Amino acid sequence: MKTILFTLFITFSSFVFAVDDYDEGIDYIALNKPVSTVTGDKVEVRELFWYYCPHCYNLEPTLNAWVKKLPANAQFVRQPAMYSDRWSSGAVFYFVLEELNLLDKLHGPLFEAIHAKKEKFKSKASFIDWVASFGVDKAKVEKAFGSFGVRIKTNKAKLNTRKYHLKGVPAIVVNGKYWTDSTHAGTPERMLKVVDFLIKEESKKGASIKKGSKMVPLTKKGSKVGSLPKKVSKVEPLTKKGSKANPLAKEKK
Repeated sequence: MKTILFTLFITFSSFVFAVDDYDEGIDYIALNKPVSTVTGDKVEVRELFWYYCPHCYNLEPTLNAWVKKLPANAQFVRQPAMYSDRWSSGAVFYFVLEELNLLDKLHGPLFEAIHAKKEKFKSKASFIDWVASFGVDKAKVEKAFGSFGVRIKTNKAKLNTRKYHLKGVPAIVVNGKYWTDSTHAGTPERMLKVVDFLIKEESKKGASIKKGSKMVPLTKKGSKVGSLPKKVSKVEPLTKKGSKANPLAKEKK
């Protein structure tokens, strides 16, 4: 009898500790004021990133594989984070590529150019030359840089970024209500598990979960961080001492 009880105890304990426990204020943060979404009745899954962030670059392969497995009632949206002029060039690059319908083709290569090939893109001209190397007309890229659409989207990204009250990137916001990052979740992989959990919680309020969603370009209130995260993994902080100004800041628009 003692042997049976011991076996049952071990089995039950293994089951309990196999289930991840995600806590508000530790693994993810609930926003006091939800931010509007753009995905209709689908659960919005919004990644905030910066092209010059090495952690964002390292997350890309894992993130891309994970996005393909999102439920059909969830929609992935990318947004370049923009907290200051230092961050603006990355946002402008993203929206220029979007204006030219080149995100699918050049989003990954741009990350590679910056982190693997050490391209600095210290001027608008250097970025235009890089895009042109893929067979794109330079005049079209130049026009995109000065377009009304890129200016509006860049300004909107700056406003939206501040609404999330993030501590760094990469970070993922679920349905404009919750956000998490590697520092809170512990690791990039666990961050995505936390997002899976939040998607399921939001899905209980809406559409049923079905696989097959596609990636597209672009509770409780008043919670506070209650304790340190279980593990510590770096994210790109919003400010750095001695950081240089945005290389495009002096460019004439």
